Amino acid sequence: MNNNLRKFCVAPMMGYTTPHARKLYRILSKKAFLFTEMISSKTILHAKNRDLIIENNHQNPIALQVGGAEYKDLIACAKIAQDYNYNEINLNVGCPSKAVQKGNFGACLMKKKKLVRDCLSAMANNTNIEVSMKCRIGIGNKFNYDFFHEFIDEIIKSGIKIIYVHARNAILNGLNPKKNRTIPPLNYDFVYRIKKNYPYIQFILNGGINSLDDAYKLSKKFDGVMLGRLIKVDPFCLSNIDKLFFNQTNNNNIYQNIIIEYFDYIKNRIGHDSIFRLLSPLLHIFFSTPNGKNIKSEINLNMKNYEIDKLESIFLEFIGKQKVVI
Repeated sequence: MNNNLRKFCVAPMMGYTTPHARKLYRILSKKAFLFTEMISSKTILHAKNRDLIIENNHQNPIALQVGGAEYKDLIACAKIAQDYNYNEINLNVGCPSKAVQKGNFGACLMKKKKLVRDCLSAMANNTNIEVSMKCRIGIGNKFNYDFFHEFIDEIIKSGIKIIYVHARNAILNGLNPKKNRTIPPLNYDFVYRIKKNYPYIQFILNGGINSLDDAYKLSKKFDGVMLGRLIKVDPFCLSNIDKLFFNQTNNNNIYQNIIIEYFDYIKNRIGHDSIFRLLSPLLHIFFSTPNGKNIKSEINLNMKNYEIDKLESIFLEFIGKQKVVI
């Protein structure tokens, strides 16, 4: 197992880390470890448009994140992940949403540690790719290291070697998923302590990392870091990852070239997926910029008319005016 492979990971983000976003991320960074959205096992197994959801267009290294708690379904998903050339399948044990709780998976599974262990074992015994888990540090309002420690102690009996930890508790009642990502206090110490307890397990830190400088410092203390919101708002920050974290240079060193390459990708998919889904990974670059609202209005108009060449010109002109060069 490559202990450096997950030094910098892009977090799974519902409705956002689509195959199209991941394509942009891979153009920007050849080394960042990517994740799909969290996709339920039932969707992976039964969706008619599965290819549009879990397509892996040479995006490795990459993990497919699955939500579920039924052995047969998870085994089948692990085999699909292997068929689609994913490096890893990751079980979500951290999502606190009501819909996920209703399906009896996500963060509520932290109360069922033996079930989680058995789910992970079932996947690991039936696939040749890496099996991992993403979880929180606890459930409810109070910190409880003993609960976290006992949970991890049971989980690693499955044989998994990689655990991603969002260093907050999950509040299952009263907070929506968005607030669950910010309101429960961070506790990096729990992750540091568990790493010391189990030095042969890779623990990847997630939660509250708001800059690449902080990410780099924390990557020295943990086995890796995982960022989500920073990349969602500023995907172009990924252009710094290969050099900062892996001491390698990405040959894509001008943002205009990145826009052109991504639009070449989009043009081949018009008609196969919505133009909004195709463009959404780029739209956040207009947030907090002068005249951003007017530019977004112009983009929306051209999106409705499927004016893909005009859209490409708008993005290139914007980037040119910003004089953005890596």
